[in-house]
Amino acid sequence: MISDTTAITYLSKIQAIVLLKTLFKEIYIPEAVFTELTRHGDHIPGSIEVKTYPWIKTEKVKSISKIVSKFQKELDPGEAEAIALAIEKNSDLLIIDELDGRREAECQGLKITGMLGVILKAKEKKIICQVKPYIDKLMCSTNFKLSYPLYNAVLERAGESVNTNSA
Repeated sequence: MISDTTAITYLSKIQAIVLLKTLFKEIYIPEAVFTELTRHGDHIPGSIEVKTYPWIKTEKVKSISKIVSKFQKELDPGEAEAIALAIEKNSDLLIIDELDGRREAECQGLKITGMLGVILKAKEKKIICQVKPYIDKLMCSTNFKLSYPLYNAVLERAGESVNTNSA
């Protein structure tokens, strides 16, 4: 399983990064994701984790010039390298949230999920009891954006009561 920066940052910020370990046992990140998380110091959520958690493994993209340069015109380096690493490793899943990155990954035939998919999978596997507290914390503690229709659709998919507010 390969991850972009977003899942590590946001799950670290809401103290839920253990969901990744519990669901996937180990995850791989490309060097660009490691750099994005660590270049500004340990105050960035996920920085300490990528440096110290043995189940988060940093790997160099082998075809950096060929594959990554194709994606870097449209995507940031972390997204581009995450897609390239997923292709190289023939990964069964890529965690990526940014719309352009998701579109490119799908065009490359990669199976993707995002933050909401990780949280839903954690409930499905009975790792957590409810998705709502995690999504609410994401929306309140980070800049994670979610429309009310999608918020309600995720709650409905999880079998939880939906928000009837339209604000």
